[in-house]
Amino acid sequence: MFQTTRSPAMNTANSAPAVERSYRERLLRINDVCYLTGLGRSTVYAKVKGGVFPHPVQLLGACVAWRESEVDAWIAARPLATAPAPLKATRKGAAKTVAKWVA
Repeated sequence: MFQTTRSPAMNTANSAPAVERSYRERLLRINDVCYLTGLGRSTVYAKVKGGVFPHPVQLLGACVAWRESEVDAWIAARPLATAPAPLKATRKGAAKTVAKWVA
């Protein structure tokens, strides 16, 4: 039903390169992007404007969406979180309380 590659006649300077894949590329709306990345709506748009997040594709009018593969690649490129530093007690006896929270 869906053609996975472009014919040579369709390859023009303005079209995307032909991609061989066994799945259909999904487009994600802003709510889906926010859910997957954990970022807020305004943060996503700020990162797009700053050039550190994939640009959306125009659907119709003001309707935009992001390619799932580009969002997944951005997520995969994020560094792993490091373990937080242990909490330090600031007064006598507080170390026991802090140890309860950490354990």
